[in-house]
Parts: sequence; structure tokens; C-alpha cells
Amino acid sequence: MIKILHTADNHLDPSLAMFRHKIMERKMDFWLSFKKVLEYAEKAKPHIMLISGDLYDRVNPRNPPRVNILKAFRHLSNIGVKVLLIGGHHDTPRSVEEGASPLEELAASGHAVYLSGVKKPSYEHIKVGDVDVCVMGLTFNFWVNAGEDPLENVTFKQEGDFNILMLHYPIEDFTSTYRSGDPVVKLSRIPKWVDYVAAGHLHRYQKARKGGTLIVYPGSTERKSFLEEKDEVKGFVWIEVDSPGLKDLKLRFIEVPTRKMMTLTYSLSPSSKTPISDVVSYARRNADRNAILRLKVTGKVSLDVLTRYRREAVIRSLMDSFFTVILDDRDLRYEAERVEIAERLTPLTAFREYMDKLIEKESDPERREILEIAKDVGLRRLEEAGAW
Repeated sequence: MIKILHTADNHLDPSLAMFRHKIMERKMDFWLSFKKVLEYAEKAKPHIMLISGDLYDRVNPRNPPRVNILKAFRHLSNIGVKVLLIGGHHDTPRSVEEGASPLEELAASGHAVYLSGVKKPSYEHIKVGDVDVCVMGLTFNFWVNAGEDPLENVTFKQEGDFNILMLHYPIEDFTSTYRSGDPVVKLSRIPKWVDYVAAGHLHRYQKARKGGTLIVYPGSTERKSFLEEKDEVKGFVWIEVDSPGLKDLKLRFIEVPTRKMMTLTYSLSPSSKTPISDVVSYARRNADRNAILRLKVTGKVSLDVLTRYRREAVIRSLMDSFFTVILDDRDLRYEAERVEIAERLTPLTAFREYMDKLIEKESDPERREILEIAKDVGLRRLEEAGAW
């Protein structure tokens, strides 16, 4: 029996500026999820471990994750696990200026095999008992344009008893929540004699059999963006291949713990007297201290409501209720109020009286001062425009 572990899109050491003071804790989420994959590999001892691109989230990961990976792969190598990787669109250099892929470092250690071919597949043979397992890999090619087939001019050679193809591209008929500007592999380009396609790049677990070929996306091991918040589970795939005939593939998806992401939308009332409290109270109904909250605040409000609303106050008030809060209030709009002007009033008089009423109704000294400044600026601008 051939035992294979297939994972992809682990995105170790991601760039996470939006998480502010929780950056390092959030980075640790990605490592802890992948660590579960490593622990399973240590326990189950697969003959082959496939990583189908984007092990790292960038071409220059920090030293701590690099060291952790080197130690882990050395241990797996010592217990007989063969680790094979291809580069994805995050951990593959786009140019000479970006230098070598961090996967080259892993290959140089002797504890992993980096299938670095971009235009021509790289091949690696692993002997499992009497069976020759041939793994073919193509690293992501940035020179293939959107909509083009990266396999169009690629020739594959059938070399093994059991043949695996590693790719990091969207494949025809598989669904993606990500950008539409990617190259797409046509099913007709995948050789019919390939037994298993170990795919990466799409972050949701998907599988399909096309003829005699099983194509699998294990998905990412941690949620990378809010496009994945509705993905119920994250994990990796375990495959067992019975030696007689090599066509009986038993596949099992194994879940890893991940951090929940959630989006809430609140429409602020135009007549709200306490906009901060209103938004915070709504969000706290769904409090989850382990969840990443994206809070969308929308609505058309008056100047009075807008001056009472404070982004930072909302975020601070919710920090104890969620892991972190990402506030999106781009759709919160100021709706200009109509000023009723009597015929006998001049523009300057009408504006002055309107502002005086706002100032008189305002009890907060800080807001009164803001309105006083607005009044003075407005009067000057009206006078400059020729108002009387």
C-alpha cells in the first residue's frame, strides 16, 4: 500500500498589517494549523508528502518559520517521509531581483525535493516496495497570461507505475472565490495516464474524478481572507493506494483547527443619538473572543451623527469581545441636510442662524468647538464667493 499526504496553500509567515497589535498571534495561527499536518505525518508516516504550492506566503519569509520548517522536514526525512514541493504564486520569485525561492533552501538541505520546473515538468521517482511512483511537478509560471493554459506547450512523459502530477493553478470545472485573472488548466491537457493530480491554489477543499484521474484540491490550512469565512472546514488529504492495479485510491479529508472569520453589517440610523454605542451593542450580540470580526458600518447620516461617530472608539470597545476587529465604514455617507431659508434672509444670515441652532443644541464642549470652527470657515467662504 502506498500512503500519501497532500497539503497546499499553508501560507506560512503571511503579511498581516490589518491585524495591528495581533500580527504575531495571527501569524502563529498559520503555523499551528500546519503543525497539525506535520504531527499527523510524524504519526502516520506516509511514504510521500506533497505540498502543492504556497508553503510560504512570500519569497522572503522571516527566519523563525524557515528554521521551524527545516527542523520539521529533517525529522520527517529521518523517519522515511519523502517531502516534495512545488512553488506557488506567493513563494515563487517574479523576477531576478526577488532572488531565489525559499524552497531552494529546503532542497539544499537534502530533506525535501523542490520540483522547480516552470515550463518543463520536474520528475522525481520514489520506490515504494515494488512500485515506482513518479511525481511530476510544475512550479507556478508568472509569464502565463490570464485565461491561457499553462500546460498548452508542456509535454509529459509516462515514467512510473503510479503517476502524480503537482500543479498550482485553477483547473477547469473547479470553483474559485479568488481573482478571475489566473491561467486556467484545461482538463483535456492533463494526460489520461496520470493517476492523481495534487493541485493547489484554490483554498476550498474540492475533488473530482475525470476518467481514470483523481484531481484534488486539499484547500488551505488556515483562512487567508474573508473570501474563506464560509468555508466550513480546513485541512489536508490522506490517500492510500492499494498496490494491485494501483487504481483503488482511498481518500480521506482530515480537518485542522482554524480561526473563525465573520462579517457583520450594521446600518446606522440617520437619527442616532449614540452612534458608537449603537454599533458596539449590535456587534456584541455575536461576541466570540476567538473570531476575527469584519464589521461593516453603512448608512446615510447627518453631520450631527457623523461628528458623534468615532472609528477608534468602536474598535476599542469591541477588542474584548473578539480576537480582533476590522472596521469597514467606507459605505457610511454624509447626507447633506436641507436648510430652509425664508425669503427675507440673506445667504449669510441664513447660514449663521442655522449654525447657531446646531451649536445651541450641542451639549458636548468639544463638538461645540468643532461647529464654531465650521461656522467661521463657512461664513468666510460665503463672503469670498460674494454672498451678502
